[in-house]
Amino acid sequence: MSGLDIYSRNGLASMRIDHIMLSVPNYEETVQWYQQKLDATVEKEWTVDQLPDLKLAYLNVYGFRIEIVGSTQSRCGMPNPSNFEEALRTTGIGHFCFRVDDVDAALSELKQRGVQTFVEGADYPNVCVRIGFIKDNNGNVIEFSGPLKFIEPKTY
Repeated sequence: MSGLDIYSRNGLASMRIDHIMLSVPNYEETVQWYQQKLDATVEKEWTVDQLPDLKLAYLNVYGFRIEIVGSTQSRCGMPNPSNFEEALRTTGIGHFCFRVDDVDAALSELKQRGVQTFVEGADYPNVCVRIGFIKDNNGNVIEFSGPLKFIEPKTY
């Protein structure tokens, strides 16, 4: 069986991630936060006639699309873990991740933009990455992942 046969028989074979949706109680503030802190651009904003309390937008963050849905009738609070262990144990989507060339440079740039680091950059050699985390203005956890840095051994 050729590779083409697999694609023609499997309707999921063309599946790719399109976006992640964040439901927020503060639409304008969240769109502005992503624009100012992560250089997001607004691809499209819209409303739904049948749901007049909703405002929606697609934000593009360096090729990654985030759908922001704001409602004046938010029903439950956003998860806002106080530490990384709690974040890992929170049911639902725990975080989303941006791949970067240099985690520490990304976290440093965000610090200059007023974003506090939630989890400092750390190496995870067992999965060959360096990662660090921030939270957005609503407490959503965002990971930054990049390659491990090679450190020259000291010569004496």
